[in-house]
Amino acid sequence: MEESYMAYKEEYKGLRFEKKGHVAYITFDNPRNLNALSYFVFESINQLFDEMRKDRDIWGVILTGAGRSFVAGADLAGFPEAEYYKSEFLRDSIVYVHDTLNKIADFERPTIAAINGFALGGGAELALCCDIRIASETAKIGFPEARLGGMPLYTGPSRATKILGPGVTKLMVFTARHFTAQEAKELGFVTYVYEPDELMAGAEALMAEIISRGPIGLKFAKITIDKCDEMSYQASLEMQRLLHPMLFESEDAKEGLKAFLDKRKYEFKNN
Repeated sequence: MEESYMAYKEEYKGLRFEKKGHVAYITFDNPRNLNALSYFVFESINQLFDEMRKDRDIWGVILTGAGRSFVAGADLAGFPEAEYYKSEFLRDSIVYVHDTLNKIADFERPTIAAINGFALGGGAELALCCDIRIASETAKIGFPEARLGGMPLYTGPSRATKILGPGVTKLMVFTARHFTAQEAKELGFVTYVYEPDELMAGAEALMAEIISRGPIGLKFAKITIDKCDEMSYQASLEMQRLLHPMLFESEDAKEGLKAFLDKRKYEFKNN
């Protein structure tokens, strides 16, 4: 059973964590290297999402970056250098990265990536793990790995193909371009583009709108939407039939109906 409260660590390496009401804020916070993803950052993400999963008081999460970058790719210097090019380490490290990013994607409450600057390589792949992506006009988004003879490996090809389609994914990967925020919007990578000083206000307004809805309904909706592309159409319908009675037996569903009939604002409690 999920706990209603978790005691978080005072500090996470490479991250700043804050809770305001029902919203968790995660800020990638190593602007000196443009918030690149080191082993220690992945370790912090792992720990933090494990803790947040148990915290029923969190209804949504906003991820952003400090300084002029969201996340500018992988920080290879942040991995054990002597071991990095051994095949067994490469295999273990990429499994660890995939498992960590899957914790963001599989988190059962809404997530927004507020892309404030560079989201390149692993940063773009991390952003794709979030439910909704918005960007500052100054953002640069792309998969530059082909410039170095490589390819995206942090779940990017799989997730981008599902979200953007194979054509857009190939364009982004093959060209290795740094796309502007407006270009990324046209490609479907981001939903909204904001002036730089309006990005976080936009993220907060969007999250406030989302979490004003029933949190249990949102959780079930996210699970259903995420699993639909793994199922046949008929199996997805059966999943909805199974979730239907579970949802409408919740206290929040009863409150929503009662508030509608009473013509008053609903008061959800995630029960």
